[in-house]
Amino acid sequence: MKKSCEKINCFERGFKEVLIRDKKNKEYKVLCQHHFEQYTKNQDLNCNWDSCKQLGEFKAPTKGEGDYLWFCEDHIKEYNKKWDFFEGMSQAQIEDFVFKDIIGHRKTQKFGSMDTFFHELWNNAIEDELLNLSKFKNTLNQENQKYTDKQIAALKKMDLKPNITWLAIKEQFKKLVKKYHPDMNAGDKKYEEKLKEITIAYSYLKTSLSDKQKVA
Repeated sequence: MKKSCEKINCFERGFKEVLIRDKKNKEYKVLCQHHFEQYTKNQDLNCNWDSCKQLGEFKAPTKGEGDYLWFCEDHIKEYNKKWDFFEGMSQAQIEDFVFKDIIGHRKTQKFGSMDTFFHELWNNAIEDELLNLSKFKNTLNQENQKYTDKQIAALKKMDLKPNITWLAIKEQFKKLVKKYHPDMNAGDKKYEEKLKEITIAYSYLKTSLSDKQKVA
């Protein structure tokens, strides 16, 4: 092997390629013999699925903060099918978790509250959405329309039609959070952005819908 060791500040000849468990899936680096032996000495790089001897190349979330499991390609698929981070959490706990994820635990006192924070975000982002509503609104019975244009835009962002109930909106939010959470998608940023859009839309609906709209 001609490649040099990829350990920082090491210039020895590369000895062997090894799986590196950090932030990426399937990340490998070439290490010299010393660093290879040092790295693998106390690590089990096998898949965390019981009795599987394949390398665990794919990172999977757990409910412990900062804790992860590593699976082979086959078992990461099985794990993701069955795993639900939000199992046992109330709607308020789910919303609070996603809110903290989005703001990165930064202070938002100038908005006054979490609800106001999302309300302001949606109002700032809504202009482009309103331009795309005409086709969506054609499905409505205009005489019985109970949502404003901004609320309809928020429903559209959540892949919902305007005749939906508030209970169904909450159920859809939970499903979408699980589907698009970055931990379920190998940390892919595009899913993080999608989750932010959905959360902003949902939170706007939560704060803007009147009691009458919620029970209608």
